[in-house]
Amino acid sequence: MVTVDDEAPKDHGGSVRPHDHGGDVPPLSPGRSTRNRPTDNELLDAACEVIAEVGAERATMTAIAERGGTTRVTLYAHFGSRDALVSRVITRELETFTSFMFRIYDESEDMPYGARARHAVQGLFDYARRHPAGLRVLMGHTQGGDSNRRLYAALEPRIAARLRANYAEQGAHIGAGADTLASLLGMSLDVAHRALIVDGAGIDEACDIAITATLAVLRDVRVEQLRALDASLDQR
Repeated sequence: MVTVDDEAPKDHGGSVRPHDHGGDVPPLSPGRSTRNRPTDNELLDAACEVIAEVGAERATMTAIAERGGTTRVTLYAHFGSRDALVSRVITRELETFTSFMFRIYDESEDMPYGARARHAVQGLFDYARRHPAGLRVLMGHTQGGDSNRRLYAALEPRIAARLRANYAEQGAHIGAGADTLASLLGMSLDVAHRALIVDGAGIDEACDIAITATLAVLRDVRVEQLRALDASLDQR
């Protein structure tokens, strides 16, 4: 979505030239020093903070430039457009979050069954403590929930694989039912979103509720229910 604020005007020759606050920008001198120019990551950090505060739909190049101590010209030069910049922020935060969570999953491979789930949920909320802006970008501020869906899509196969391994340790083979159960366990993300972003609750309190809910699902869902679900899917 492109806002009026962020449309790059055309020059008289028809090519696109970014400008800042309505004025044409003269070409840079070839001898101009690059010292102190912001890096891509620094600009992405600034964009992430703005998107976390106002949402992707309302984040303008002007606001991002001001937060990053730069100009719209620089942002266009680095990223081409506002939408491309927003996409880069979402992709970076998604990769950072999933890498963190996969590391958490790997750490708990040798833990007892219930401890694995607890460790994973605690890891999610630990991430929220360290990267609140990134989590807000992924969970709360994208048109149509696109990044939110991408987040679930990245995590659910890994969670399902862990669930299958858990049940295999108990002598039960579970197929597609593990995918459904993984989607239910994704409620930890919903708890984080609701408590931290919508309501502004404390991280420790939200984490405690998410752990309780996750362990309750794992405790109360029976193997027979998952097998019945698998059987119903096989008949389709």
